[in-house]
Amino acid sequence: MDVGEGDAILISQGSKQVLIDGGRNGKTLLSKIGRHVPFWDRTIELVIVTHPDADHIGGLPDLMSAYAVGYMLSSGATNDTDEYQLLSQAVNRPGGTEEEAAFRGTSIEFPDGGVFSIEYPLTPVPGNIQDTGTNASSIVTRFVYGQTSFLFTGDLPREEAFLPDEEPVTILKTAHHGSKYSTSDRFLEHVSPREAVISVGKNMYGHPSRETLERLSSHGVTVHRTDEEGDIVYVCDADACKYE
Repeated sequence: MDVGEGDAILISQGSKQVLIDGGRNGKTLLSKIGRHVPFWDRTIELVIVTHPDADHIGGLPDLMSAYAVGYMLSSGATNDTDEYQLLSQAVNRPGGTEEEAAFRGTSIEFPDGGVFSIEYPLTPVPGNIQDTGTNASSIVTRFVYGQTSFLFTGDLPREEAFLPDEEPVTILKTAHHGSKYSTSDRFLEHVSPREAVISVGKNMYGHPSRETLERLSSHGVTVHRTDEEGDIVYVCDADACKYE
């Protein structure tokens, strides 16, 4: 979903939803959720917090006030930002959401087909992580439905170092909004995506970087950007997932 400079990815199958991250702004997130989730459905079955940066968690406290969240998975990383403290309060309030640390080996099967798996981190991330450490702790997830696979990489830098045995993928959510420190030639050669999605908005960091866009182009990857196209939607059946 187009939430500006941030990530918010919704996987929906009937009345079941998985949300990966929540962007920076609750009003924006709720507006987007309202477009893609039926008005009568007030439950998000699973929320995955890839890492505790503001542009990935800022919208989640408002989401948890408006929707029942069945379960939350996080890397185990924490920090001292106001956004993280608000999220922690929302999770820990009476009757709140059950939260557990995610690590490789965790998988979720969708009722009508499709498997969602945690690829990284290999073990829960302990302790308080600051600055660039939050990116390196990002949860990476893979969703396979029929003949199509998606890889969602959070803000992970140098993916080839953290995911040396990652299998090829059909559609890649590029890490860190197209940062030059992610999506290397080596990683692209390894996972060989056909398409890539860059979740990005107005920012001061130069995202997406020219270097990343050139690398994707040189590998023949079709690129979709939320800052240019708005919400990026794929509709899937057992044979293929089609961009709409």
